[in-house]
Amino acid sequence: MQSSPELSVVLVNHNGARCLPAALDALARGTFEPRVECLVVDSGSDDGSWRAVEHHWAAARSLRIDENVGFCTACDTGARAAHGRLLAFVNFDGCVEPGWDRPLRALLDEDPAVSVATGLLLRKDGETIEAAGLEIAPNMATYGRLEGAPRTIAPSAPLEVAAASGALMMVRREEFLALGGFYEPLFMFGEEADYCLRAPGRVMLHPGSAIRHEMGHAAGPWRSRLRLYYPARNRLVNAARHLPPLAMMRAVATSAAFDLVSLATVRRLDAVSAVIRGWVEGLRAMPSERRARGPNERREAARRLVTLRVAVAQQRRLGRL
Repeated sequence: MQSSPELSVVLVNHNGARCLPAALDALARGTFEPRVECLVVDSGSDDGSWRAVEHHWAAARSLRIDENVGFCTACDTGARAAHGRLLAFVNFDGCVEPGWDRPLRALLDEDPAVSVATGLLLRKDGETIEAAGLEIAPNMATYGRLEGAPRTIAPSAPLEVAAASGALMMVRREEFLALGGFYEPLFMFGEEADYCLRAPGRVMLHPGSAIRHEMGHAAGPWRSRLRLYYPARNRLVNAARHLPPLAMMRAVATSAAFDLVSLATVRRLDAVSAVIRGWVEGLRAMPSERRARGPNERREAARRLVTLRVAVAQQRRLGRL
């Protein structure tokens, strides 16, 4: 009789014919835990990429959803169908480095006060950091710690971070499901910050775990319509869900300033339309989201945000402001 898996890996796939095979090949080569299953949750692909995933990794099987339900719902679908004690989310457009799972499991197994474990998110070359954990800005946007820096300056030991990237994160499946999983109305973008702010324990980065990421497969290039619409909407939703009144008002104001600067840089009518739509829908959702958290939880969330000065300095360093 086959024993239940210890680890369940969930990959969300949407038209991933160009990247999913490499992601599965890397997982097959690099996963240390032998008692593992992989659920490829296909979210409305029309390229056949969800078929025959087991040819790339014998541990893999696909769950087909006929329409594109978004990253959050697809992840939650995979989590509910999984059987492992531990649950890892790995991007379909990234290649894990060998042994990626072992350090993350150690963080969760050795300290019950840790709720989320994450590793380094690297650019495709493996030499440049995309995120060493995430910071949360005053407008509730997330950005990668040490983004653009050489890998040589990555932390040498595990450390606590504000949030983990959904491209590479591990949790206890029972706790993830008890918390309701990712907040499905977000669809995509902002779900990591929302979950990490709801998680009861710490979020830890282990630099011994890493994934090499090729950005753009899921939501298009930098400042595509999807990358403008969902962040504009979801920053407002998360501000309403998590922040006390004064911090929420600051988040709305800084979000407005950020989007105005972005639109002045992009200068595209479709970009303006995407941001306006995001704002209309985000503002409409805010009143009902105020019921999500209590006063003490909101104060704790506000303490986890970086200052406006720090967030602006990071964006200027990367040439985005």
